[in-house]
This record gives sequence, structure tokens and C-alpha cells, in this order.
Amino acid sequence: GIAPMATKKKSGASKLAVWIIVGLLMFGMIGFGAAGINGTQRSLGKVGDKTVSISSYSTALQNEMAQFQEQIGRDISPQEMQAIGLDQRALNRVISTRALDQLVTDLGLSAGDARVREQVIEIPAFQGLDGEFDRAAYAEVLQRNNLKEADFETSLREDAARRVLREAVLTGVKAPEAYAKTMVGYIAETRDFSWARLSKDILVSPAPEPSEEDLVTYHSQNPAEFTTLAAKSISYIWLTPAMLAEEMVIEESDLRAAYEDRRDEFVQLPSRLVERVIFPSQDMAENAMAAITEETTTFEEVVESRGLTLQDVDLGDVTEAELGAAGSLVFSLQEPGVIGPAPTDLGPALFRVNAILDGNEQSFDSVRDQLNLDVALDLATRQIADIAEQVDDLLVGGATLEDVATETNLQLATLDWTVQSEGGISDYEEFQTAAAAVTAEDFPTLESLSDNGIFALRLDGETPAELQPLDSVREAVAESWTAQQIQKQLLVLAEGIAPQVSLDAPLASFGLTENLQDDMNRNDSVDGTPPTLVMTAFETELGKAAVLDAGESAIILIPRAVHAADFEDPQVQSLQKILANRIDTTLARDVFEAFSDAARGAVDVEINPTTLRSVNNSLLGGG
Repeated sequence: GIAPMATKKKSGASKLAVWIIVGLLMFGMIGFGAAGINGTQRSLGKVGDKTVSISSYSTALQNEMAQFQEQIGRDISPQEMQAIGLDQRALNRVISTRALDQLVTDLGLSAGDARVREQVIEIPAFQGLDGEFDRAAYAEVLQRNNLKEADFETSLREDAARRVLREAVLTGVKAPEAYAKTMVGYIAETRDFSWARLSKDILVSPAPEPSEEDLVTYHSQNPAEFTTLAAKSISYIWLTPAMLAEEMVIEESDLRAAYEDRRDEFVQLPSRLVERVIFPSQDMAENAMAAITEETTTFEEVVESRGLTLQDVDLGDVTEAELGAAGSLVFSLQEPGVIGPAPTDLGPALFRVNAILDGNEQSFDSVRDQLNLDVALDLATRQIADIAEQVDDLLVGGATLEDVATETNLQLATLDWTVQSEGGISDYEEFQTAAAAVTAEDFPTLESLSDNGIFALRLDGETPAELQPLDSVREAVAESWTAQQIQKQLLVLAEGIAPQVSLDAPLASFGLTENLQDDMNRNDSVDGTPPTLVMTAFETELGKAAVLDAGESAIILIPRAVHAADFEDPQVQSLQKILANRIDTTLARDVFEAFSDAARGAVDVEINPTTLRSVNNSLLGGG
């Protein structure tokens, strides 16, 4: 391995960037030790001449799972993970990375020793108490994680070279400016339009009366409207935490303890939404602050000049204590603004306060009822977990729902269930799913509800869906037929008026109540009208009227003015910038993906399926 020499400290910002890159790499390797794989088996196979380490696959898989779980907002089981194909996605990612490493080697690209040394000495795990690189700590951390110095430094070298290749491929990947401009022109265009509703009270002639023939025809042409829903007679037993909690009496001491446990939730200290930019020297920080004060530069420009984005410098919602030595200065601001320099662990910094959030303290007495309910529900949930075992044993032993209700706290009830049932247990998706699926052959089994309740059900009988004869629904058929005829008349009336409407002959001149909508965006909506109203206003020629079927009324609308996007408006300029960045990022990603695929296609990939299976089993807690 290379013995890194102590070099001058880099800036806090670039140090942070290095720590993020190298830190991820470190965790990848440390992940190997935590994965419980036999230490002798280090590799999954090869891509070209490059070895695919188990640790890199383990890290990629954990990242895929973490990302997916964050998207769906819940943890997934190993079986789900494999069904979705996250393991395959992780393997593909690692193979593509190694294919790029092979290409880098073939091209003769390499990061020099000095670059690797610079990265190693920046990693906090390798520094002594004085913040300087500690040779002994370096050796000890690597040894503790089963890593050879040469392997670790090689991976750093490969990572740096791969980034050089990526930057070379993506240099100049930019969509034409006209592309973003056209999209912004479309999004930021607004229109003024008028609309009027024609409802049945506008019709002069009385509502038409259906003949027998009309009723027979309407009944046979609209069977779904007059068919009863299929129903199931279901018996069920159930118990929820809320049912048990009602009976519980909670001790005062338990409520006090619960309040203390949740103090963070009930006592919120004053905080600030803050961004922080760090400088290598006090002078640089003071110069930047002076330039911001004199308005010769902006906070955003200072951040950009440090090679960072606003996302990089965002601290989020912080309290005075969390800001350490800088707290009192930052909290001295009475309104949003920039202040500094102030000392931080990483060097002098400027802070921008974007919002001032007052603290909020809810006293014990004000939340007593909430605590009482929460503690009771918590206890009830634990009790139900115990009761569930007893119920499960009874059902498996052949006990009926009636027997279980007699011997336990579960409540017995019956229900004529249809897909439209609601209220009570029908409000639970789990019950609806089980009720839809249950057949006469099924034995009752214990199932869970989303609030930690439990239930079991039994099918007692079924009533199939049935078209009701005309005689039993004659009145409903007549009502529907009449409504249909009235709607037809309204649409005919609207179609007659629409061609006469223009900018010179507005809707009001036809005795209609005219509604004015000004400066409407494509994604705006108007309460009480069909969702297509605004889109129709954008698709209709200026000064021409269009007709919409609004269910039980007809609508006539006419665009009165078109306002093109104002490219001088700061908001429109900002939107164009955001869109251009997003388009460039997507384009760059696609270009690099195509490049990676080409690199991968040019090398031999040999992955050992037996090793992969045993790694998956070990990582996922399998056998």
C-alpha cells in the first residue's frame, strides 16, 4: 500500500465531498464483514479481468432496497425483494461498474498516487485526535474490516478514474436551449375565457313523458344500472385495539411517563430553516459577507463559487443548540437574511436564515386525553397479540366462530356483504379482500387488520347479481330516461347557441349567466365543472365557442385572450432554468447508460450462480 504523507488541509466543502464519495466506498467494504459471508469467499466472479467483490454487491443490494423502501414507505421482505428483481438490478449495477473499470484500464486511465493519498488522509476514520492523518488508525480500521491496504487503495484509484471517464463522456451533453424554451412556452401560457351553464330550468317545454316502448328499450339497453350487486351472507368475529382500549383505565404515572418519552413531540424548541456555506479561511468568509452586504453578489452566487449547490448547503430545520458556537449569532436575526462569519467545527461559515419558526409547548394537561388513548391503544395492541395465539389455536382445532366468540373477547356479527359495503369492518381493506375471495369450502382463518386488529370470517350463503324486472324498477327507469332526454335537449340548445357566440357577442348577450376566468394555467381547474373545462379552453380557437357535456347540464365556453409566456419574468426564467437542468440531467443519464451498456457488451461476464445464491441467502437472512 501507499504510505500517505500528511498534506495541507483541503477546504471544508471539498473535504465533505471526498468524505461522501469515499465514505460510501468504505461502508461498501465494511458491509462485507457485516454480511456474515465466509471470509474465504471474497468474489462473485469476473467482468473481463476485474473481480466482482461480494462487498460491492452487498452494498448495491442494500442501497436498492433502501431506495425502494423509501419510495413505497414501508419495509419489504426478502421474498418481495427478489420478486421485484432488486437483487438483479443490484447485480447489473455492479457488473456495469466493473465493465467501466475494465474500459478505464484498457484506455490506460489512472488516478495517481498523490490523488489517492489525498483522499485517504481526508477520511475521518483514519485521523487522530488532532485531526491529522494517523498511520496506525489507517492500518487498524482496514484490518478490523478484513481489508488489505492495497485493495482499498485500488478501489479508490478505480473510483477516481471512473469519475474522470464519466466526466469526459458527459462533457458537453446539453439539450438545445429551444427545447426547454418551447416547453416553458407551453407550460407558462395563460388564457382568459368565459363559460356559461345550461341546466334544465332553461328549457321552456315541460319534461318529456316516456312511452312503454321507451321504458322497455331503456331498461334493456342499460342493464348495469338496474342490476343488483352480488351479495354474500358472512359471519365474522373481530377485535380491534380501539374496542379494548375503551374499557381500560390508565394510571396517572403511566401517562406522565408517556409524556416524558414523547417530550420531543410535545415540546418543540424555536428553530430556523438554515443554509450554511463553509470557507477555508476567516478572510474569505468576511469578504463574501461584505460582498453580500454591499449587494455586489448573492448568497446563491457565493454557494456556486464554492462549487456547491443550495441542496449541498441546506441544514434544514435546526435549533440554536444544534448550531453549536454559531447558534447565538444565527438566532440573533429577527427576520430572514444572511449573517456571519461564525465559527463551526468545519471552519468559518456564512448562514442564510430562510424562515423563523417559533417553538411550541403542549402542556401535559392539554395532551392528557391523547396520551390516555395512545397508551390504551398500545396496551390493547399487545393484548391482542396474545389473544391472537389463543384464537389461532381454537380455529386450527376446529372451533366455530361462535365458539371462539364465547371463549374470547372477539365479537361475533353477520353481514350481507357487497363490493359497495361500507362502515364498521367493511372500512378495512383487509376485510374487503377476504370477503371478496371467501368461498363455501374455506375454513375460517385468523387475519390481521391495518390497525393491529384481528378477524376471521365464514361464508354462510350467496345471492348472485340479478337484473331486476322492469316492473319492480319502473320509476327509476322513467327517471333515468327523462334525465337522458333533458340532457340531449340541453346539448342541442347549446350547439345552436355556440356558433353565434363571439368576442363581440358574449355569452351574457344570450341571457346566460357568464362566468369569467382570467389568467388560467393549463393545470388549473374550476370548482363544480368537468376536469376537461380548462383544457378545452386551451384547445379552442380564440373567439370561437365550444360545447361540453357536463353530465346533468351543458356548458358553452369561449377563450377571450391568450397570454404567451413572458420570458422576462424572473419566475418564467427560473422555470426555464429548472427545466433545462432536468432535461440535461436526464439526457446525460441516458447517454452514460448507453455508454455503460456498450462497455459491458464488450467484455466477458462470468458470475458464479452458486456463490450468488449463498450470498443472497446470507444477506437476506435465508437458510
